[in-house]
This record gives sequence, C-alpha cells and structure tokens, in this order.
Amino acid sequence: MKPSSALLLGLSLAVTGSAQAAGSAQAAHPDKLAVQDELPVGKAASEHPLPPSWDKLPAGEFGDKVLRGYQYFVDTQSLAPQFVGNALNCINCHMDAGKKENAAPLWAAYMSYPAFRKKNNKINDYQERLQGCFMYSMNGTPPELGDPALVDLSAYAYWLAQGTLTGEDFDPAAMTVPSDEDLLKGGKRDDFPFMQSYMDAGGSKEPALPGRGYPKLDEPEQAPDIARGKAVYEQECSVCHGTNGEGQQVNDRYVFPPLWGPDTYNWGAGMQRVNTAAYFIKRNMPLGQPGKLTDQQAWDVAMYLDTRERPQDPRHHGDLKKTREQYHGGKSYYGTEVEGKVLGSESYPNHPNKPQ
Repeated sequence: MKPSSALLLGLSLAVTGSAQAAGSAQAAHPDKLAVQDELPVGKAASEHPLPPSWDKLPAGEFGDKVLRGYQYFVDTQSLAPQFVGNALNCINCHMDAGKKENAAPLWAAYMSYPAFRKKNNKINDYQERLQGCFMYSMNGTPPELGDPALVDLSAYAYWLAQGTLTGEDFDPAAMTVPSDEDLLKGGKRDDFPFMQSYMDAGGSKEPALPGRGYPKLDEPEQAPDIARGKAVYEQECSVCHGTNGEGQQVNDRYVFPPLWGPDTYNWGAGMQRVNTAAYFIKRNMPLGQPGKLTDQQAWDVAMYLDTRERPQDPRHHGDLKKTREQYHGGKSYYGTEVEGKVLGSESYPNHPNKPQ
C-alpha cells in the first residue's frame, strides 16, 4: 500500500508552492537568491550524511505520516495555525526542509534526544523538544504530548535519520516502524531500532553526525558591536529581510522571514542569543553564500539582531530582572538597556493569533 494520493498531491503542491515563492523572490532580487543546499565553507558533500530522497519513502501508513510531517515542516502556517503565533515556518531555521547540514538538520536533531536541557532543567524526549520550538521559535502554543502533529513531525525526522545513517543502502521496506509512543522519544537511546544494513556495515550505536546543529564559532577578536552589525545588516541582509527586519512577502506569504518585530521568534527562542545567531549566520547566510561573512561580521550582525525588540519570553511574569536572572544572561541582552530602552519592556505579545 503506497502513501495516499491526497498526501502525494499535497507534497507536490507544497514543493510547487515553495518553488513559485522562491521564483517570485528571485525575480525581485536575482542577484541575491541562490539554492539553499550550497556546500558550507571548507566541506565536501561526502563529509556530511546525505538524507534520503523521496524515492525512499516507506509505503503505507508510516509513509503517510512522513509526508504529513514534511508538510507540517515546510508549511507550518497553513497546517498548524492553532500552534503558531508568528509568521515563521519550521523550515526558516532548519533549511532545505530540515535536511541541510550545519542548519540544525532533523536527522541529527532526532539522534540527539532524549537529552537534558538546561532550558527547562530536565531530560527532554524529542516531542518535548518540538514543543519548545512551537512555544519559542514559533511564538505559539505547543501541541499536547502525543498530538498527531508531533507524531508526524517525529516520523519525518526518524525517516531522515534512518536514511542518513544507512546512506545508499537505505531500504525503506527494511525500516523498523515504531509505535507512535516509541517514535516520539528520539533516537539517542540503547533500544533505537537501527537498520540491519547500518549495523552490518559496522555502524556505531552513537553515530558521528558531522553537520549537526549550528557549528560553533570562536569568540571574535573584538566584542560584538551594534553599529558594525547594523552596517553588515544593511549591506548583506536587508535586501531579503527588510530594512526594519520585517521580512518580505509574495502574495501575502513570507518568502523571507521577519527577524524582529511582532511576527518572528520570541525572547525565549535560542536564536535570540548572539552566539546561536552568529553560528547560524556564518554557515548559512547570506542565502546561497555561506561563509561570505567573516566571523567578526557574523558576531556583529547577530548582536544587532539580538538588540531589536520581539515578542515577549513566555516565561516572563511581570519582572524583567527576575526573568533575565532565571532564564537569560550570557549571550542574551534581554532585560538590559540598549539605546535608551530596556529590552523586553516593550515586547510584542505571545501567540497573538490565539483566541482569548
């Protein structure tokens, strides 16, 4: 039994819609837009795991889950509006539909959980990590544990991870199909169902996954600077993301996401930290030109972004100082005075689209 025709049609429409949006943006700025899967600086394709192509999609019900997970990922706005409070889709931070190395790819993220997270001081399984994305990066309300959206997103990540681990030997017919409960846990566990072809090839129970997350940068020679970062932003970023970080729309859909203001990630998201943004920017921006910016420029423009106002940290309950002490500090400037204003004091609301 193959995945349903409705889901396959949905996949086709999602890909077509993305291509049309990118085409419209490229027509507006042909010199600035290039393919998302450019190789990162100093890396060859063979140095990174390669996720499976769609001809490796499993048959039957599990294939349907994978497709739905993909669709949630690339069009979160349309398919999960009840959980989203801004203008972003998952693909904005995890590029090439969560497949691109050095852009927090799903195949690596899935193999990194369960794991302890200082953010909530407990061991999180994969679905809890997804909940955090909805709450902070999407400025929304997370689905309940076990929600079908979390199951489908986990199925997509699991399929990518299985194919990445086995490479060309990947046979979807030989893939273990977990229960929903097991699927939601993540792959960093002793009982993870590695495919036999992976184990036969001498695969490790703790696979090395180069390209995971956002590769770290050393501290810059000079402390990050807002004025220098603004100059970098205006030169390299504003053509896509707008003069005021408002993003760019085609037919009322964002083709380039907003980076500050009411429609972007909130003060609780990892991307609002200067270091995390710098890591992402260095390896992935400008679009299609990873590595164009120097390390110093990446740190500077990340500093500029972090000192722009955005939606409130949902953990804030009226005391900015206490919220900063409890959840921020380090590479975040939330709760500090910048340009005469205390960041967070004029934040936009959380999940503004949710019925009150």
